[in-house]
Amino acid sequence: MKKTIVCIALVAFAFSCGNDDSVTNEEPQSLPVEEGRSQQISDVYDYQIKVNQAAHVAVLNNLVTQSLVFKETATETELLALQDAWKTAFLNWKSNEVFNLGAIQSSFIHTRINQWPTNYEALEENIASEETLNNDFVSSVGANTKGYSAIEYLLFHESNAVILTELTTGENAERRMQYLLALIENLGEQAEFLQTFWEGVEPSFKSNLETGVNGSQNQVVNAIIASLEAMKGTKIEEALNAETDGETYFEAYRSKTSKEALIVNLNTLYKSYLGAYEAQTGFGLDDYLIEVLNRPDLDIALQEAFVVAMSDLEAIDGAIEDTLVTDVAALETLRTDLQTIIGLFKTDFSSAANIVVTFNDTDGD
Repeated sequence: MKKTIVCIALVAFAFSCGNDDSVTNEEPQSLPVEEGRSQQISDVYDYQIKVNQAAHVAVLNNLVTQSLVFKETATETELLALQDAWKTAFLNWKSNEVFNLGAIQSSFIHTRINQWPTNYEALEENIASEETLNNDFVSSVGANTKGYSAIEYLLFHESNAVILTELTTGENAERRMQYLLALIENLGEQAEFLQTFWEGVEPSFKSNLETGVNGSQNQVVNAIIASLEAMKGTKIEEALNAETDGETYFEAYRSKTSKEALIVNLNTLYKSYLGAYEAQTGFGLDDYLIEVLNRPDLDIALQEAFVVAMSDLEAIDGAIEDTLVTDVAALETLRTDLQTIIGLFKTDFSSAANIVVTFNDTDGD
């Protein structure tokens, strides 16, 4: 909207300067495709990916610190502080997970950070085993017994009173505490690895301006589509389709932060589309549509679709897990409105920008 207002103001100023017959009226020139693509890719890296990676490492450092405090003083107060630190880090991760593309995706680093649902039976077997529960052990186990989801299980699967007992005086309490601390340490290590990985691929990411599946803009758009499909499908639809225990199909149902996670996901995608980053405004996909492709109509449709879906989410009163019982129609509406955004990207945007859509809804999350 700010960009539109600025454009209107400039047009008004031009008319106020009077009409010079010597000036010919020419159609505005579009920004060259490669130049627009380069600017959009550079800005999404510099102002969103790079900034978000640094923020993720910082909040995980805080989670590690809080876990060590909890180890020394395992009180209910410190447990609450540790749970809050987990929520902060987990929600921060939601602004990073959408950019699972190219070499990053091929490395499977994202699955080591957050793979759900948790295989809690295998996790409990790990605790009951005779293995040394440290960072090296966590690195060796499957993705669904470590990362954010596994930590959530240990911190939220029962009442706080039970959790505190399990970690202090209950059976295998010492090993349970060791596993929790090792999970958090490993997660911090993975976040630093991902940040370094992104720094390594930055030059190729910014310079890869080709069309087709290997182009960086093509990968970004497909990552957006994949994230939207995951939100609609595995993060909402599976709960709607479940015959029993539907609330357990939400991503973070134990901590009841599934709605907040979806809000961060969608907000991150919208910011990426608009180029409306935290640090400054950059050249977004909306600018590419308008200044390169001359498709302001499609930009309006996409912005309206994003706003409607975000309004759906924010209108949900309380935890989304409870909405499955109290207002299932709200979830069905959200699913439909997310599909509208997906359709606009998969068909209209991809056609206008020559994007090869490689993601399909059978790929999974």
